[in-house]
Amino acid sequence: MRILIVDDSLVTRVQLRAVFEAQGYQVREACSGEQALQMLADYSPDIVTMDVHMPGMDGYETTARILEKHALPVVVLTASANPYSTSTAMRALEAGALAVLEKPRGTNAADFDERMAEVLQVLRNMAQVKIVRRPRKIAGPSPITGPSHTPQSSLQLIRQTALAAPQLIAIAASAGGPAALKTLLQSLVLPQPWALMLVQHIAAGFLPSFRDWLASLSPLPVMIAEDGQTLSPGVLYLAPDGVHLGFCAERRVRLHAGPPEEHIRPAANYLFRSVAQQFGLQAIGIQLSGMGRDGAQGLAELHKTGALTLAQEPGSAVVDSMPQAAIALHAARQVLCPQDIGLLLNQLATQLASASALGKRE
Repeated sequence: MRILIVDDSLVTRVQLRAVFEAQGYQVREACSGEQALQMLADYSPDIVTMDVHMPGMDGYETTARILEKHALPVVVLTASANPYSTSTAMRALEAGALAVLEKPRGTNAADFDERMAEVLQVLRNMAQVKIVRRPRKIAGPSPITGPSHTPQSSLQLIRQTALAAPQLIAIAASAGGPAALKTLLQSLVLPQPWALMLVQHIAAGFLPSFRDWLASLSPLPVMIAEDGQTLSPGVLYLAPDGVHLGFCAERRVRLHAGPPEEHIRPAANYLFRSVAQQFGLQAIGIQLSGMGRDGAQGLAELHKTGALTLAQEPGSAVVDSMPQAAIALHAARQVLCPQDIGLLLNQLATQLASASALGKRE
């Protein structure tokens, strides 16, 4: 494995390099974001470790610029006392980093070996992830051809779905999801006449910061779902850490500590299956950026009910595995970039409001 270390601290670079080379990895160093970008012009590592606070170009901007031109996984290593804080973790994930970890302290620290073991494991995992370059301005949806993916106009989808008056939108996301969610949520206008449920694969401990970050950029209230809860329209509910998110027969929230699916809990497949069983046509399913296949099979089951199902356009995703898996199963009725998904939801909400007003006049 080839690793590029980006950090302005010589001490940190020396410590990381010693550990990485002891594992047999090839290592290069950059002391600034600017130097990292220069090196990448003729060097292609398997993964990049990124410091956050550096003079000149900081780690957030460096990460974003790397992903503009290079399909490289980036893992942020921060010396923040609270690596889960909104200001650190969410900004890094928004920029396109795949993971945020606490930077190991000096070799004399009691937890140095533990921290380094975590860093090494994450780097091994993330180096295998297929990354898509992420231009600052994402283009519109690319046509998807084939019998199950003939592009339909938004108006056709609205007419088809309006008959069912959706009550719920179920969303799945993993690596690269925060960036896609930011674009989607900031595209929404009020009112949104349905509840929204989100399964976002995220490390334990990040959820409160993730909730606060989403609330800061979304016009919708955001809360962590609770067992037995009745859903309210216009609210975004997040799956709690360590449990599956679904629904009981009364359409109340049901949290389930069952076995992981696709090695994940909460799993998007669980959410989509439960939504298909309890809401069927009265739901919309959305598969966003992420690694792996979680959500694809569940979205296919929701598709079979006749519900509107959408997948993020792979070229607009930081990691395209999850949307590609859904597309391969013919689970998505349309493939759109996040902004167009938001615009479609707005159009559908307007259509439903107009139909409701017409019904009241009649």
